[in-house]
Amino acid sequence: MASNQVRKDYLLNRWVVIATERKKRPTDFVTKPSANNTDVCPLCPDNEHMTPPAVLVYLSSDETVKKEKDQNGLCHKNWLVRVIPNMYPVFAPPTKKDDLTKQSPESERAVGHHEVIIESPCHDNHPSTMKLSQLVYTISAYLDRLAVLSKKSYVKHVSIFRNHRKEAGASLSHPHSQLITSPFIPTILAEELKASKNYWNKNSKCLFCDVLNKEAAGPRFIWKNNSFVVFAPWASINPFEFWVVPKQHKSNMLCMSGGEMHDLAETMRVCLGGLRSLLNDPPYNFGFHTVLPEDAKNYYHWHLEVYPKLSTWAGFEKSTGMFINTVSPEDAAAELRSAVQAETNL
Repeated sequence: MASNQVRKDYLLNRWVVIATERKKRPTDFVTKPSANNTDVCPLCPDNEHMTPPAVLVYLSSDETVKKEKDQNGLCHKNWLVRVIPNMYPVFAPPTKKDDLTKQSPESERAVGHHEVIIESPCHDNHPSTMKLSQLVYTISAYLDRLAVLSKKSYVKHVSIFRNHRKEAGASLSHPHSQLITSPFIPTILAEELKASKNYWNKNSKCLFCDVLNKEAAGPRFIWKNNSFVVFAPWASINPFEFWVVPKQHKSNMLCMSGGEMHDLAETMRVCLGGLRSLLNDPPYNFGFHTVLPEDAKNYYHWHLEVYPKLSTWAGFEKSTGMFINTVSPEDAAAELRSAVQAETNL
């Protein structure tokens, strides 16, 4: 009798086959990390002239952090974090000639912003090994740019994401995240908003708060601290996928307190560190799911999703929209739970 199972996502109309009959062990996913490019790195210190001027720079100043930007030909040195426009943007700021009215139901101008958050001056200082103080700077830079860009009339959504290693889409090995704004709410976020609102209308409570309460005491639980709970989602589409969800109901990342920023840094450090040690620093992507609309504050719950890139979506997935995961979320959570606990003991 087959033990494979088909599961539906918490919010999305998306199905995944948990194919335990094709189960793999963590060691089956271990690969040799891709070699770093030996060319000159444009994101390293002293190469600031190789990038566009920074829109935000964190500088160390008398045990405090000073926030500046490059201007009038000056490129700041000795920085902690740098945020620059992407040299090859997907969405670009509007010009005076741009007509921001919708062109047609099938077409709209790609107006927005595409930025690179350089997370550290150290070339190999990734979140899985980074000091908490440096991770807090990175998160703070996310929030600073989110606050500025979300006020622009043509910005309807801000996506903050990270591609780790070439296999996951990183063109440069220096630690960096990216931010892209769009003039509309993307499909997945729109579906999450709709499902969350429907659940709120029926039950007068947040769907994610209910999910969080269930997962925090279940077999898919991985780790928690004062502010966040980490678990492998019920219908994970990626082997060893995990989500980081704030305990307090908030729809927008901008609502984080200083203590929650520190707790998020701790959570990212130990969980990405556990992933690194378990699978020999695998390629991964992560993305923050956060919204801007004020009317979503009751029913939407922001969170971070981490997707290890350990499998290839082939003909079945691409032609059906249904995914195959060869590691059950319960098994993945058990392995990650041990690896993350080891990170906290370092």
